[in-house]
Amino acid sequence: MSQKVSVDARRRLVAQSLQVGNPGNNAHELSLQSEASAVPCQLERQIELAVDEIRPYENNPRRSANVKFDDIKESIRASGLRSPLAVTQRPGESHFIVEAGGNTRLLALGQLWAETRDPRYRNLVVMFRPWRCESHVLTAHLIENEQRGEMSFWDKASGIVALKQRLELEQGRQLTLRPLQDALHAVGLAINTATLGLYLFATERLQILGDAVAGLTGLDVKTLQPRLNAVKRYASARLALSEEALYATVFEPVFRGIADRVPHSGGFNATATCEACEAAMAVQLGESLDGLRDNLRKAAVRGVQARPGASWNQGPDLPDLAVVAQLMRAEHPASAADDLSGLARAFAEICGLGHCVEPAPLSAAGFRLASNADPQAGSPERQRALGLLAGITGQIDRDSFAPMPLAANFLTWLADPADQSATAFWELLICLRQRNVPQGRMPTVGCRPLLEGPC
Repeated sequence: MSQKVSVDARRRLVAQSLQVGNPGNNAHELSLQSEASAVPCQLERQIELAVDEIRPYENNPRRSANVKFDDIKESIRASGLRSPLAVTQRPGESHFIVEAGGNTRLLALGQLWAETRDPRYRNLVVMFRPWRCESHVLTAHLIENEQRGEMSFWDKASGIVALKQRLELEQGRQLTLRPLQDALHAVGLAINTATLGLYLFATERLQILGDAVAGLTGLDVKTLQPRLNAVKRYASARLALSEEALYATVFEPVFRGIADRVPHSGGFNATATCEACEAAMAVQLGESLDGLRDNLRKAAVRGVQARPGASWNQGPDLPDLAVVAQLMRAEHPASAADDLSGLARAFAEICGLGHCVEPAPLSAAGFRLASNADPQAGSPERQRALGLLAGITGQIDRDSFAPMPLAANFLTWLADPADQSATAFWELLICLRQRNVPQGRMPTVGCRPLLEGPC
């Protein structure tokens, strides 16, 4: 017969049991690499860590400090950490790293702990995620920074190129533009090949500028790339100079000089940088700057005419039309601020009418058709181009440039993305429209509307 426990004894036992505290959370003291924890380590879970057990992600693609740091710090001081940090741990390491964003919050927590010694800033409940690979962590930080709108062009370009190198190392293969685009899409980064080409060009060739110019933009790189590539092709033909040698001996000294001046000048001008590089190349070749630019423009026009069926803007290089238009503006400083004149000249060059266009800085258009331009001579395409240019300059009032009736295939030509002259005219029309939005009309130099006549 079992021994009976008195009522008083049972009461004492119950009271003793109530004095036992809750078990402590010692998850952070467990070895995440041990065999005993191998199965739990494959699961996401909340654990408690001391703030000094977590380190920022050292490969965070965002270089600049968060401009909202002080606000974030004061928010944590007032309300605590509202959402837990996500952390992971590399195999073989004892510390943890931030897994997907949160470097700024971690830095704020560390400062608050050092300043106040308040335990709520030291003991953190975090979301632990099992280690996957380096490329996964870098991708997570890229996505987090991009979603917050905290990435400059240069930081994003550098981060994407660093991710390319990680993926190549992990996959054991080189990634050209198309496979790289597919690999990035697979991890949640939708970036097209044209943008990837721009990132690669910037990080490979413009490192000096990227490190010095905090506000370097994608538009700056798009301005630099075609002009520098045009000089590269010309230097290769003239001197058999390799791209590496060209940058080392001609371009990079220019970049270093500009980088030294940027902190004092307070800004960066991509067009002026192109002009400085062309001037340095002219000195290297023993040519005049005007002669060099004339040769570059002629080479660019030949490149456009040599590939009439090529698709527009193929590959990482911008089209040769961009070189033609930029060089036209550089060669005619009186109209440098007037893109209309430069684009009109580029269109004329592509159509074989460069000799028919002459500067007219006092006119509204900034150019005019030469008196020897014969609208009846040449192919129908040439006649069409002359008629379009005459409509812009206002010379359709002349008997020789009567209003041009639109041909049946006009819209087909204008909508053809493979036709370089059509694309050049689109650029011209867009500029024309932007110039005249306030007035809602064409430049007035005694002209009738563009393309006047039966349609």
